[in-house]
Amino acid sequence: MALSKFCASMFLLVLAGCSTSSTYQPPPVPASAVTLNDEQIHSTMMGKKLYGTTRQGNHPYSISFFPDGTDVFEMAPNPPEKERWTLNKGVVCIIPKNYPTECSKVKVADNEYWFVDPKSGKVNAHLKLKP
Repeated sequence: MALSKFCASMFLLVLAGCSTSSTYQPPPVPASAVTLNDEQIHSTMMGKKLYGTTRQGNHPYSISFFPDGTDVFEMAPNPPEKERWTLNKGVVCIIPKNYPTECSKVKVADNEYWFVDPKSGKVNAHLKLKP
């Protein structure tokens, strides 16, 4: 009886470790974050490489935005992907080839960027200027 409780406890411990170690939750948007408008988004993000981590965890990526409405998404070992993006009234929509479009307001604090769903308030991405 004691052995089966021990095995059950170990199983739950291992299961809990597996379910939490493989996901990444971006940090919350700090109260000091400022929401960028179209002009600020262009002046602060164009031509820069921003770095993030996927929600699946341990999958770092980068994204570079260009003024012509394209961006380059890079995540090893895959080749870089050219995507499109739009900007309208402070909302950036990223339009990848094989994934759904994701629209976000951009908030910034301490050179970190939070892409936040304008309807739900959910953080879609947390990006930094350095990996």
